[in-house]
Amino acid sequence: MSAKNTYSDVIAAEDELLRERRRKIMGDDFAADLNNNRFGLALSGGGIRSATINLGILKTLHKFGILKQADYLSTVSGGGYTGAYIQATTKERGQDGKLFATEHLAYMRSHGEYLFPGTGLEKIWNQLTLVVAFLISFLMSLLSPAILVTLVVGSYFFCDYYDLITVNFMDALQHHWQWLMPELLYGGIVIFVLHYLLNIAQVYKLDSSNLFNHLETLVVVGILSTFGWPLVKSFQSVKSPNAEQLLFFVTAGFILVLMGLFTNPNATSFHRFYRKQLADAYLHFATNNKNIFLHQLCQPQSDEAKDYLAPYPLINTCLNLQSSKDPNFQGAKASDYFLLSPLYCGAKLVGYVPTEKTIGYRQMTLPAAVTISAAAVNPGLGAYSNKLLSILLTVFNLRLGFWTWNPLKIKTSWPLVWWPFYFFYELFGRIGTDKKMINISDGGHIENLGVMELLRRQCKLIVSVDAGADPKFTFADLENLAVRARNELGIDIRFRPDNIPEDIMRVNPSHGYSRKRFAVADLYQLWEKVCTDEGEEKIVHYPGGKKTGVFVYVKSTVTAPTGRPDDAAFKDAFQYGTYKYKIYNPDFPHESTADQFFDPIQWESYFQLGQFIAGDILGVDNLNDFDVEEAFTIPLDELYRHFDEDMQLFGAMALPTPSVRGRGMDDLMIDAAQQGPDQEMEGTPTEYKM
Repeated sequence: MSAKNTYSDVIAAEDELLRERRRKIMGDDFAADLNNNRFGLALSGGGIRSATINLGILKTLHKFGILKQADYLSTVSGGGYTGAYIQATTKERGQDGKLFATEHLAYMRSHGEYLFPGTGLEKIWNQLTLVVAFLISFLMSLLSPAILVTLVVGSYFFCDYYDLITVNFMDALQHHWQWLMPELLYGGIVIFVLHYLLNIAQVYKLDSSNLFNHLETLVVVGILSTFGWPLVKSFQSVKSPNAEQLLFFVTAGFILVLMGLFTNPNATSFHRFYRKQLADAYLHFATNNKNIFLHQLCQPQSDEAKDYLAPYPLINTCLNLQSSKDPNFQGAKASDYFLLSPLYCGAKLVGYVPTEKTIGYRQMTLPAAVTISAAAVNPGLGAYSNKLLSILLTVFNLRLGFWTWNPLKIKTSWPLVWWPFYFFYELFGRIGTDKKMINISDGGHIENLGVMELLRRQCKLIVSVDAGADPKFTFADLENLAVRARNELGIDIRFRPDNIPEDIMRVNPSHGYSRKRFAVADLYQLWEKVCTDEGEEKIVHYPGGKKTGVFVYVKSTVTAPTGRPDDAAFKDAFQYGTYKYKIYNPDFPHESTADQFFDPIQWESYFQLGQFIAGDILGVDNLNDFDVEEAFTIPLDELYRHFDEDMQLFGAMALPTPSVRGRGMDDLMIDAAQQGPDQEMEGTPTEYKM
């Protein structure tokens, strides 16, 4: 068992790990500079649309050595599919020359319909398997409530079969009704008539009708309470069972209770099928690390680079609190940010536990964590929870979320759970922190951009990719983040005057395209909680705010094409298909998240868009000029200045050819200066751009 840890413990452990990782990747100076240039990438939710766009973006960032310099990779839902690919594939094969390999991309493209991949008969078979898997999962889910119902109903039939209890409820109820009916009829008519006449006489009176309502409620409650008497009266005789009967009853009850310990909804819900399909689609090439434990990721103490090359993963989920009695959550559809990571798991409300040392968490795998983070359909929906919806989703076994151990209860609880109760907790929306297990689901149920954890870690530079469905450009996820950051952390996300997202990204109908794909904001700390020398917390305000970092907001947008592909491109089905995709699919790139079935052209369109977006972020006009797996490394400090001071990463130089792979930025700038501003470097074709 593990004790509850605070958020400060989490950060201290992460800092130690990150410094060691930085030292091994870039040297001692880079490690010592952690607090000055802490860098986080955030990949939003949005299903396969988000996953595919983010694959394209990270492929480009990897090309310029930016991905490995990121300290954190914070993911939500669909962004986690990509994050899982980065983590598991790097762990299996290393990063250099292995990530985003052609065979990897071809495989993921062919599994765009990951719930039932394939073509022809294979696809039909997988569709049938999906239906059968859901039905079997549905039947398995009924075992848990059936146990509880059998215990209750079975007890009655046991007593009735052996004549242990003689009950004549219907006769007693009939006599009671005959006695009650006259008083109910005459008294009800009198009260109703008086109430009606008073309402007519005193139309504008405030209290008179309300007094009658209270009187009528009292009468109804009194009448209902009288029905307890016929129930008691109906028990005519009660006998004790003999030894043989008692042994049978106890044995049957014991078997049912024992079965209840094994009807774990995590094992029987549709979550399992969903998890397997995601792992097959995105972790296929991880081989031995396809189902890697979460605590085995990012291990800089290892001598093998593949164990620490990937950024530290922050997998964001939502802690559902539908029945929370915590006064801090009253008046809200309660939820909290629940973190799954290699070192610690938990939330501020329930505390954090060491992942590797804690029951339930040391068994947590990467595919399970990512699937929980993508559990969009669940009886507990965080801020979007609804009691009626909880009933429907529970009954039809639409439960993709996960029950995990409550850090508050781990130290004081026996590691046994009687699961039938939890079916009814979900059914009636009684999910909270007062039980041994807590329910977690899609991180988008609380904050869909995955940025809050990076803000809490005081990252100096945050690049956030918003690939959620937003066809009307309402920026709902950005608004949610801005409100939460300001009120929960005291951080103002202050976009620069010429970088207001709704001005530069919202599509103008007369034009049909966005003007820009990203916007830069400054992060200002307005207030923060600090501890005094006496150990008490107090709020310190900073008038006007103090700048703490830069926030780069990236939106999945399409800017106006700069040209038309060469005629040769039309001979390539993928190039031609992606060229015309926007024309015949006007919602692109904001097609509904309900569409989780991407065909190869659709997948490639989103993937290429991601690469174009990343090119724009870095100021690269033509990525084909860097047609290599790794071009050169853009130093993190220069990347920060690129966003903060609008410093051009490539200056006025022409773009390099593949022959300059691996050369530093300084060398390239010298070459450009020697050639002169009007002289192009060899191999710089003009390309069509989305």
